[in-house]
Amino acid sequence: MESAENKKHRTTDNIAISYTGIFDTEILSVLAKEIEDTLSSDDKINKKVFKIFIELAQNISMYSLERERNSEGTEMGVGTMIIRNFDNYFEFSTGNKTTKENIIPVMEKCDNINSMSRDKLREYRRLQRNMPAGKKGGGNIGLIQVALTASNPIEYALVKCDDGNYFYIVSVRINKE
Repeated sequence: MESAENKKHRTTDNIAISYTGIFDTEILSVLAKEIEDTLSSDDKINKKVFKIFIELAQNISMYSLERERNSEGTEMGVGTMIIRNFDNYFEFSTGNKTTKENIIPVMEKCDNINSMSRDKLREYRRLQRNMPAGKKGGGNIGLIQVALTASNPIEYALVKCDDGNYFYIVSVRINKE
C-alpha cells in the first residue's frame, strides 16, 4: 500500500500541465498547443494524450455543474485538468463538480467499459454510434474512446463538496510504449 507521503509526493511532483477554470474553445486551443509542443518528443504519445484531452475536456465543458460565461457570453463548464509525467506513463486526470444523481450513470458506464476487452469495446462503440441520438447518453462514446486510446482502464473518484454536490475525478494512464 502506498504511504500518504508517497501519494503527496506523487501528486505534487511530476506535473507536466495543469489547468483549472472555464473549458471554452479559447482555453482548449491553448492547452492543446501545450500538449502538442511540450509533453513528449513522441508524436504517437502526444496524439493519444491529445485525443483523450479532447474527449474529457468536452465532458467538462458540457456537463460540469459549475458554469461561467466566456468572453462571447456563452456559458461553459468549469473544471480541472492535470497531466502528470512519470517514467513509463502519463497520467491524465480531469475533474468537475456534479450531482450524485448525474454521475452515478457515468460511473456505471466506466465500470462497464472497464469490464470489456478491446474487441468488445470496439463493438460497443459501433453499437453506440448507430443508436438514435437521444438514446446514447452523454459521455458514452467519449469514455469508450478514452479507454480504447489509452489501452488502460478508466479510474474515477467522487469527493463530496461542502454544498452537498460532488467533485468527480476521471483518470487514465497513457503508457509511453
